Amino acid sequence: MRGLFLMVGLPDMPLMSVIIVLAMIVLGAMLFGWLADLLLGDGGFGVMLNTGILLVGAFAGAWLWHRYGIPTRFPAEALRVVIATGSGLLLLIGMAVIRP
Repeated sequence: MRGLFLMVGLPDMPLMSVIIVLAMIVLGAMLFGWLADLLLGDGGFGVMLNTGILLVGAFAGAWLWHRYGIPTRFPAEALRVVIATGSGLLLLIGMAVIRP
């Protein structure tokens, strides 16, 4: 579990802090899922599935950036947030486009 937190940029924290951070991540993803459902209209998958797709894309993007990241002048934490958000939205839009 500690390795997963370090991979996505979270420090080693007590359990209550981990629960609060995970709740904030899930609620933020649900907000993005709801907004994506509004924007995609009939092309969306529903709020909960949009949320799941966004979370999978965000974790995959953060992991790939951590693994193959290009050194930049920007702070690593801020860049990781942008990469995770962008990759989650990119996965959701990509799945909405190729959906039959």
